[in-house]
Amino acid sequence: MGSKKRGHYCIGCGDYLPNEKFSGKGHRNHLCRECKRKGKTINSVSTSDYDRKLHLLSKAIKNCLLFYMENEGFFLFEYQGSRYTISDDFDSGIFVYQENNEQKFNVSKELQKSEIVMEVLYKKYYETMENGHVLDYEDMMDEEYLEISKKRRQFLEVVLSIQQLY
Repeated sequence: MGSKKRGHYCIGCGDYLPNEKFSGKGHRNHLCRECKRKGKTINSVSTSDYDRKLHLLSKAIKNCLLFYMENEGFFLFEYQGSRYTISDDFDSGIFVYQENNEQKFNVSKELQKSEIVMEVLYKKYYETMENGHVLDYEDMMDEEYLEISKKRRQFLEVVLSIQQLY
C-alpha cells in the first residue's frame, strides 16, 4: 500500500507543501505564501456552469434535420417538445413552429441566440450532416416513400409550411 501524501498542493509552484506554508485564503486557493507573495494567481476560470448548460442543451436538442430548397437551406430541430428552425447559415433568428396559429413561424422567446445555443446548434448541424439526415425538397416531392425516421417525419408538416412561405 502506497504512502499517503501529506500537506497541501500549490498550483503556483506545483509542489506538495506542509499545511504551515499556506495562509487561510491560500489553502482555499491552493497557493502557498511564497507564490502568493510573488503575485501568482489562479488562471483557471471555472467553466463548470458553462459546461453544464452546454451538456443539458445538447441533450435537449434532438431529432435534427437539414432541409434544402432551391435557394435556401434550413436546419430543423426539436427542443422541449416544440419544433424550431433556423436558416442553415445561422444568420436569421431562431423560429418556433406553431401549427395551430395563422402565422406558423414566430421568433422564439424561449430559445434565444447566445454563445451556448449557437455552439450546440453548430455541433448538431455538423452531426446531422455526418449522419445523413438531409432532405431535399425536390426529392421529397418526387418520391412516394421517403427514407426518414418516424421521429423526423414530424418535420414534413414544417417543411410544407416553409415551402408555402416562398
